[in-house]
Amino acid sequence: MFGISMNKIGNIQSAEQCFQYVENFIPKIIKPAVGLNFVYADSLYLHSQEEAQKLKKKNEPLMHAHKYAFLNILDKHLAYIQPSFSFTSWSQMILESKDFFNLFGNLKKIYREDAVFQQLVRYDAQGRTELSEIEENFILEEILMFYLTSKGKMRLRNDFVVDKQKWVLWCYPGEPLLSEIYLYKKNFFGIHNNHNVYENSFYDLTNKKLIDFSKIGLSELEAIAQ
Repeated sequence: MFGISMNKIGNIQSAEQCFQYVENFIPKIIKPAVGLNFVYADSLYLHSQEEAQKLKKKNEPLMHAHKYAFLNILDKHLAYIQPSFSFTSWSQMILESKDFFNLFGNLKKIYREDAVFQQLVRYDAQGRTELSEIEENFILEEILMFYLTSKGKMRLRNDFVVDKQKWVLWCYPGEPLLSEIYLYKKNFFGIHNNHNVYENSFYDLTNKKLIDFSKIGLSELEAIAQ
């Protein structure tokens, strides 16, 4: 699963760059056993002071252009199986989880009572000492989405795999958020996905590096939060 940030869709997550990530990826998506889901974080950016109409005019064309630019690239590389690539908006993902908003509300309650969690979210927001509720909600919703997907609680629509996936790996260019690692480590909701060998993992597409959260100690995160 490639999570696509709207502020990176024209640079390190452009269609061309995403295809390069695919080319570099192991196992190759060219094999008739692997599907790739692009998840566009369009409605996540509604956690903003910017007018919704402006965001709609900006993000929907970007998302649409990205999808079809990527498909045009695939047309030139016939070894790849086009139905194995799927494209999903943030709102569509939320619709696949009946418990998303209950869990989001519970996560916000946990966040308000957990000083380490709060500090890690501030750290992820470029070390800012004060965050608005809108800014907090952006990060909390983002990390919850990928946590739930790894844990098998979000359906990934893929016409090639069709709910038969044996594993799901969340991929992004760069390091994971520290608050995200904390969520996986604490596992506040006690959710386990024994069918997914990558349920507590993240793949850094930039550095071609698999990060296993189970190998990161809570004490390391707590030390950063102090």
